[in-house]
Amino acid sequence: MISVLKNCILLVIVYILIALFSILKYVHIIQLNNYNLDQQVIWYKKNRKAYLMNIALLCLAPFSGYPFVSLILIPICLIIVLITNSPRKQKKKLVFTNRIKRLIAICTIIFALWLTLSLKASNDIVFNYSCLTVGIALAPLFTFIAFLISLPIENSIRQKFMNEAHELIKGNDDLYVIGITGSFGKTSVKYYLNSILRERYAVCMTPESFNTPMGATLTIKNDLKNIDDIFICEMGARRVGDIKEICDIVDPDGAIITDVGNMHLDTFKNIENVRKTKFELFDAAIKNDRENKKFGVGTILLNGDNEHIRGKVKEYKFDGGVDAKNIYFYGMNDKNDFYASEIKYNDKGTSFVFKSNVSGYPTFEVQTKLLGYYNVINLVAAIAYSLVLKVDKDLICSAVRKIEAVPHRLQILNYDRDTILIDDAYNSNLNGAKNACDVVSKFDGYTKVIITPGMVELGDKQDEINETFAEYAGKVVDYAIVVGATNKVALNRGFEINLSEDRLINVDKVEVAIHYALQNISGKKVVLMENDLSDNY
Repeated sequence: MISVLKNCILLVIVYILIALFSILKYVHIIQLNNYNLDQQVIWYKKNRKAYLMNIALLCLAPFSGYPFVSLILIPICLIIVLITNSPRKQKKKLVFTNRIKRLIAICTIIFALWLTLSLKASNDIVFNYSCLTVGIALAPLFTFIAFLISLPIENSIRQKFMNEAHELIKGNDDLYVIGITGSFGKTSVKYYLNSILRERYAVCMTPESFNTPMGATLTIKNDLKNIDDIFICEMGARRVGDIKEICDIVDPDGAIITDVGNMHLDTFKNIENVRKTKFELFDAAIKNDRENKKFGVGTILLNGDNEHIRGKVKEYKFDGGVDAKNIYFYGMNDKNDFYASEIKYNDKGTSFVFKSNVSGYPTFEVQTKLLGYYNVINLVAAIAYSLVLKVDKDLICSAVRKIEAVPHRLQILNYDRDTILIDDAYNSNLNGAKNACDVVSKFDGYTKVIITPGMVELGDKQDEINETFAEYAGKVVDYAIVVGATNKVALNRGFEINLSEDRLINVDKVEVAIHYALQNISGKKVVLMENDLSDNY
């Protein structure tokens, strides 16, 4: 009797552990999706294979009284569920924030209620184990239900913190707030602008890729000081209204819109919604009629090379409060207010001449360690805005010379004398990926290798864009290593146009790809690590 009881307890513990691993996995996915309900639903739709074993368990549970099912099939399914949900090496680990702890607590309560009701329903052991099996099978559903239950609670907590952050901004009349958004380039512009402005001013910026309402809120509450002159706030978006929500917190005086392009089409659906959302920052800056004591009226800086931005600005009738804003365009085209010319690349970096069509702003040569066409555009934006905020050109040149590449954005990592690694893993758009290939093409005398899993969150254009990118890259590189299965078919189709079969390699993991490039491709080589997929892909 005692032996049977021990076995029962042990089996229950095993079931609970499997359920816990399953819950942690799906909670992690929710965190990776930024607690976005739309994104979570899309993830479930796109990753049906991730819970095939859960469905198998659900189907087998009613037949668990049969020896073949209970002794062979269900244990096999449980082992697979345990293996697929057990902790493994992750690029971005689950962070046990207070929100995650609350979510796990709700999941635990739901699972405990299921177990309690199941045990009370019958004293039959077979029935009880069937219910345990069903509980594990329903772990993804239980987690999603817990997420839905938590949303009103979290929204209330979130709104309280955001209101407090907004009051802190409102209470500092001397603070100048710059919002930065765009489909591409916003993080780079943020870093470059911060590096220049801090040569003269006290500056606070949202760190890393903190570009959500809570990212802005936490930065204001934890990092912003009363002595700060400028707050630089990066603003990301996955759906219409996201930028406005951040603007309602930070009340931007000025703005930079870096680009409008095909990003997050899973949720935006079309480019017009992307454009409309990015211009929520423009609208907020226009409506803010506050005049800063130190910097005067706010300035809006727009990428004039982007047709979507130029087209949108034409829709505005500049009257009323709009006249109080300085609105400038930047880019590579000499029709812009600020632009770059005479661009030269070498293995030490890039040089170009910064020019202006606006009276009173200087022309001067700029030297930087950074590589690539888009880094030049991003630097032009940062330099132009710094000049508007009265930073001397000599200070600007000094700061730009010291700027290091933003991690994972065309960042050169010298592996050894014969190998150069270029880490562009955070790039996730077609134009940027093509630009990275152009940079690689400048390395004469090197064997050129690209490692890529492709790009995601591009809606029904995902295959087309990945194939286009691979065809373009195939003209530049000597070897292509495709990582994972997400975009494998589309990438292979594109690379095959210009690369022979022996120069197109498919692997499961980035680590394997890097090892192959370093060990199996001989001679001097430059290895481009282009794009990366988060743990939810």
